[in-house]
Amino acid sequence: MKTTNSLLSLLALAPLLAACGHRGPEAEPPRPVRVEAVQGAPEPGRLRYSATIQAAEQVPLAFRVSGYVQELTQRAGLDGRRALQQGDDVARGAVLARVNQADYRERVNQARGQVAEAAANLEKTRADAERAERLYTSQSLTRPEYDAARAGLAMASARAQAAQAQLDSAQISLRDTALVAPMSGVVIARQVEVGSLAAPGTVGYVVADLTRVKAVFGVPDRLIDRARTGLPLSITSDAFGDTVFPGRITAVSPSADNQSRVFSVEVTIDNPKRLLKPGMIASVEVPAVGSVVNVHFPTVGLAAVVKAPATPAGYAVYVAEGPDTRTVVRSRAVTLGPMVGNRVSVTDGLRTGERVVVTGASLLHDGDVVRVIPGGTEN
Repeated sequence: MKTTNSLLSLLALAPLLAACGHRGPEAEPPRPVRVEAVQGAPEPGRLRYSATIQAAEQVPLAFRVSGYVQELTQRAGLDGRRALQQGDDVARGAVLARVNQADYRERVNQARGQVAEAAANLEKTRADAERAERLYTSQSLTRPEYDAARAGLAMASARAQAAQAQLDSAQISLRDTALVAPMSGVVIARQVEVGSLAAPGTVGYVVADLTRVKAVFGVPDRLIDRARTGLPLSITSDAFGDTVFPGRITAVSPSADNQSRVFSVEVTIDNPKRLLKPGMIASVEVPAVGSVVNVHFPTVGLAAVVKAPATPAGYAVYVAEGPDTRTVVRSRAVTLGPMVGNRVSVTDGLRTGERVVVTGASLLHDGDVVRVIPGGTEN
């Protein structure tokens, strides 16, 4: 009887024990997104484009010979000496890294020995040829013997030249064990460590000259006539507020991109203080002409616009509501107007100053909780 009661008690507790041991699905972490504020109508007669800052000159420095990296240039650091790394300045001609030279030095020594041997053989052969010349002149040597002496001299001279060429090649390979900066600039990236095996073509460092940078953006075909080489343009960046960086168009792509159908334009900017850095987002104002529509509606970036969930033929944006610590996105149907540069006007559905998702919008659903990451414009 006692055993039966114990069994019934265990059976009664089983659901409770199972419930305690079962864990429900963990909530997914908030999806990271970038947001921007809906901008007001653009200034009449001017179009604003988003541009990416790039170094005017950037060179990936690759090894020309193979070997294990033996040394990297050292710099003074907070904890003592450290290897050259991104952000460090380098001067033209400075050695940044070096692979093990032992094999290459041995090849140079062997080549020098071959040069010395070939030079001695050439000297002997030249003396034999001169002797044969005298004997042939005095008719003490037959013509075939004379021709053989002349041919031997030519062969010895060719061997000496080949040995010298091998020595020159070995010395070039020895010099190529060092990775040398071809210009003064800043290290953008280091991709090797001491002990790593480098092959010909292995990139060790990336060096860029940041005293001049370029802002790269795309324009549609209807504005390509405004993107003339030499045209002065004003560049601004959110990182520096109202500071204006003057620049000039230095290159225009002769063909449009196959996917975006826009023409790439490069604006070169003097950057002596290195304020503008590669990867920054800047704004470029391009004067509008003739057929450009004068828009009076707020605008958003193209990346913010998605297909409306309820109406496949319509469009929507995700509006961010609440603080950054717990931001909720709401899908809102919008009516789109004409393009304004690389942005689109919204004739209905949004107000200037509202925050919309511009990165990650295509992965969201109405009511999702998101995490706002820096990088957008929320002013």
